[in-house]
Amino acid sequence: MIKTKCFFCKKNYTIDYSDAQYQKIKKNPKAHYVCKKCNESMQREAQSTTGLDPDIIDKYSKFLR
Repeated sequence: MIKTKCFFCKKNYTIDYSDAQYQKIKKNPKAHYVCKKCNESMQREAQSTTGLDPDIIDKYSKFLR
């Protein structure tokens, strides 16, 4: 388990190996962590600003998620 802070909302989190960013933070403790809520918010904002949907760009990527 690693204690880290979200780059955007500044809330403290304890992450474990099940978090997608665990290996990144483990290898480099100074790397920035972005919590799931902030990550999803940023994705929605980018989609609404650009009008692009990732599923439209690469129709096969949704199966890899």
